[in-house]
Amino acid sequence: MHSLNPQGLAVVDELTERHDFSRDAIAHMVSAVIDGNGQMAMFSHPEFAGPGQWMQGGMLMLSDPVNHVLKARVDALCHEIGEILARQPGRLVAERNTAWWPAEFGAPNATGEQNGLRYAYFAQARRLVVQSGDTLQIYDTLDHRIGGFAQQQGSQSRLTLTSQHGDVDLASLPVISTGRQPPS
Repeated sequence: MHSLNPQGLAVVDELTERHDFSRDAIAHMVSAVIDGNGQMAMFSHPEFAGPGQWMQGGMLMLSDPVNHVLKARVDALCHEIGEILARQPGRLVAERNTAWWPAEFGAPNATGEQNGLRYAYFAQARRLVVQSGDTLQIYDTLDHRIGGFAQQQGSQSRLTLTSQHGDVDLASLPVISTGRQPPS
């Protein structure tokens, strides 16, 4: 979770008043939407029915898919956070460099982490950086415009991407480079 600066904490307080979720839940969602650069979020909080995913443009998945009231509330919250981030990019988070990907890619369009695997997607550069343990791999995303990420659980964790062409298995993308990096 991101360390929010005083301005970020004030935004959390304002959103808490308007959206009737706890301060902890709102801070969790702000952090998740920040990770998705204001356009997507992967989250897991009891007030949002556990794990879920939101993408600007209308996609919202909750663990309780028939709770339409909760879906509407979560969607409204995520949209408002996205709008705030669009107006105030980078102004809610305390300054610190936590980038684990190559600096030449700049800021990612989306990041995520689960079960020891983390990724950073760079749409403009057409690159996806994936770290598992101390192994860092950079993939060419070809002509895919990535809009979602899913991690299959089990004995072999697998990352699947969603693009304009449908689901894409990470293993089908060309590996540009592989290196070692100490886990952080």
